[in-house]
Amino acid sequence: MRLCFVRHAEAIDHSPALDDAIRHLTAKGRGQFQKTARTMARREIDPDFIITSPLVRAVQTAEILAQVMEFRGELAVAPELAHGFDRDGLSALIDRYRPAKRLVFVGHEPDLGALAGVLLGLKGPTPLKKGAALCLKYNPATGAPASFCWLARGTHLIDAQEEWLQDRE
Repeated sequence: MRLCFVRHAEAIDHSPALDDAIRHLTAKGRGQFQKTARTMARREIDPDFIITSPLVRAVQTAEILAQVMEFRGELAVAPELAHGFDRDGLSALIDRYRPAKRLVFVGHEPDLGALAGVLLGLKGPTPLKKGAALCLKYNPATGAPASFCWLARGTHLIDAQEEWLQDRE
């Protein structure tokens, strides 16, 4: 199974006067993520489902991805992705969308990076920058560590694990 973790693109700054759930993408964030989505489309990910956090900035990021990829499947909102998304939440969503083979999750840091680190069997998280996408190959039935497929951010694509590990340092 292929799992793709997408961190939402750049959003407006936190403000005490604004509910965090309704923070929206900036124009810069939209433009930068359109580039990431085009890079992802060239990788021919062809998801069965795009599943997003209900927070506005994540939904907007998922909508951009769906539009650029000309995605005709289901764009689903999952409260599990809002905050605190972990391995249990991932397992629940994989079960809910079974027998899907390619799932895209649009969410937030630090959850996505922590979960990616756990799945990859790393000693710590692998934080994602805003508007980045990390694709893993994962078999939920075995519990074996996932394997790195590629990382995209804007037009930058890393598709070799060694290069990715070096880029993290």
